[in-house]
Amino acid sequence: MTLRAGLGRADLHMHTTVSDGTMTVRALLDDVARRGDLDVIAITDHDRLDASLWAYARRERYPFDIVPGVEVSSAEGHILALWVMTPIAAGMSMAETVAAVHEAGGLAILAHPFFGQMGDIRRAARRYRRDPHYLKRAGLDGLEVFNASVVLPGSNRLAARVAAQIGLAATGGSDAHALRAVGTGLTHFPGGRTAQDLRLAITQRQTVVTGRPWPAAAYGAFVADFIARRGHCLSGEVDLPDDDRDWPLAGAV
Repeated sequence: MTLRAGLGRADLHMHTTVSDGTMTVRALLDDVARRGDLDVIAITDHDRLDASLWAYARRERYPFDIVPGVEVSSAEGHILALWVMTPIAAGMSMAETVAAVHEAGGLAILAHPFFGQMGDIRRAARRYRRDPHYLKRAGLDGLEVFNASVVLPGSNRLAARVAAQIGLAATGGSDAHALRAVGTGLTHFPGGRTAQDLRLAITQRQTVVTGRPWPAAAYGAFVADFIARRGHCLSGEVDLPDDDRDWPLAGAV
C-alpha cells in the first residue's frame, strides 16, 4: 500500500508485564524512544490501567504522545478503551462497555474481532458474522482491522471488510507482548502527529492501516513466557520501576 507522505504513525495495542506482556513499561517506552518511528502509542494491558497511567504521567519525558488505555474483557469480545483514565469493569455486554468507555471520555475499538483461535472471541463473533451491524448498534467507534499477532490473515481481512461495510473507523495495532513485536501493526493518520490528531482522524474515519505479522522470535518469546507465567495477569501483581513505586496506581479493574 502506498501511503500519503506526512501521515502520523500509531501503535494502539500493547501489553506490559502488568498483564501478560514480557516487557516492562519503562523498557517499552525507552525502546520506542530509541527507535523513533512512532508518533503515538497506547499501552492497553488486560483490564489494568497501572502501566498505561504510569506512562501517561511521564509523557513529557518522551518524544512521542501516549494515549492512556486498557483492553477491557467484555462479555462479547475484547474492547480497546482509549483515552480513559478510570477503570472500565470487565464482563459487561459490548453496548454496556462502550457506553462506559464513552462516559469516561474515551473511544471504544473492538480488538481482533474475528480471531477464531481465541475461544471466547469465536463464540461472540458468531453474532457479528450473522449481523455485522450489531457492532455499529453497540456504539463502537472502530474496529481493529489489522492485529499483528494473528497467524492466519483471514480474520484481519474480514474485519477490514466489515469496518468498511458498516462505516466504522479502521485501526491497526501490534498487540505486542515483547519489544520485537512493537510497531508491527500501525494506524496512520492525517492532520499532524499528535494524539489529538489521531483521535480526530478516528472519529472522522480518516485512518489508514498497515502491518506485518510478528517475527518468529516474538511468537516464541510469548509462548515461553505464557507457559512460565501462567495465571500471572490474574495475580494482582504490579510490575513497575522501583524508583516510581510511590506513584498512585489505578489498581485492578
